[in-house]
Amino acid sequence: MNADEAELLQRVFAREPGAFEALLERYRALIYSVFHGPSFRFPYDYMEDLYQGFVLALSRDDYRKLRAFEGRNKASLATFLQVVTTRYALDERRKWRRHPRGWGDAGRDDDEPRFEQADTTTPPPDAPTLEQEQLDTFHNLLFSLDWKRISAVLWVFRDVQREFIAEVMSTSRANIDALYKRAKEQMTDLFAGGAGERQVRRADPEVLTPEIQEALRGLLVHPLQRIHQALLQPGAKRDALLGMVLAEYPRFLCSRAELAKIAGKEPVEQACLRVLAETRRRLGGAA
Repeated sequence: MNADEAELLQRVFAREPGAFEALLERYRALIYSVFHGPSFRFPYDYMEDLYQGFVLALSRDDYRKLRAFEGRNKASLATFLQVVTTRYALDERRKWRRHPRGWGDAGRDDDEPRFEQADTTTPPPDAPTLEQEQLDTFHNLLFSLDWKRISAVLWVFRDVQREFIAEVMSTSRANIDALYKRAKEQMTDLFAGGAGERQVRRADPEVLTPEIQEALRGLLVHPLQRIHQALLQPGAKRDALLGMVLAEYPRFLCSRAELAKIAGKEPVEQACLRVLAETRRRLGGAA
């Protein structure tokens, strides 16, 4: 371990403002190069969730994983992080094979989740995996934000151009950049304060009413990419976000209270059914 690495880690462990972010920025390319490795074959739209989960794991328990680095045998911090990232990616890959999208051709992008598909290989809900806990923490933090910041984060994660996101949200590109930056900062602050942990996310029966389940079954016959295109209408604002969260409900598992924040003043079930029906009409199906 060289002096520069030791100094950076010391700043991180002292919780100096911006130190952990500086470490992540320095090694971001290395981390992503591991995730994009040919042996893992993660879908492109899963990479940001994967990265955020890794960041949470790296900072958990007062940076326990980073504190394990001692620089033995002249190993560099980059080498150490490559090993840690690879182990994390291997665990995530095992998890991905249990994911509905992973049951197809190794989770290729056109193999979308099937709504209400049972997975008999996963542990029971009262015994979540560590990886699922990390993803739950990320989504708990994300959905505690206001709907505009949630929208900026999730559409950026879907690799939608920010100019297009601005058009959907009837605002400027600069404002989308600001919303995205503030969302990440707010989530970091919330996590540092202990928010979002040990809250297992589960499907909410008050969300998955028979009517909404029926509407989703009619929508999910279409590829997810086409659904996103149908949702991303100029000025759609809350409707685009609500539709995306419903279409990918097995990933987000939002509660009725979280959806109410997105729906605004409109009753939750009414807003959900309206958005699903409008989206299906744009896709060429009967309402």
